[in-house]
Amino acid sequence: MDLATMGSLVGTVGFPIAIALIVSYILYRVFKVMLDRFLKSLDEITESNKILVQTNASFVGNVNTKMNDIEDKVDRIMEKLG
Repeated sequence: MDLATMGSLVGTVGFPIAIALIVSYILYRVFKVMLDRFLKSLDEITESNKILVQTNASFVGNVNTKMNDIEDKVDRIMEKLG
């Protein structure tokens, strides 16, 4: 919004209403920029979470395999002991 537009707005609707409209416009622009940044960050976080879920699932699978191996070894030892 340039100065000529603001001057025309003041002349048309009066100073208080013009200031309210200008402030509303500025707040809208600031909010839009903040919302765009927030949504971009949210998309990045969502993608990171997807990767972390896959990694954690892989780790859990490995731990389960190791636990099964340990259980088998303990069972074999128990059979040998008696």
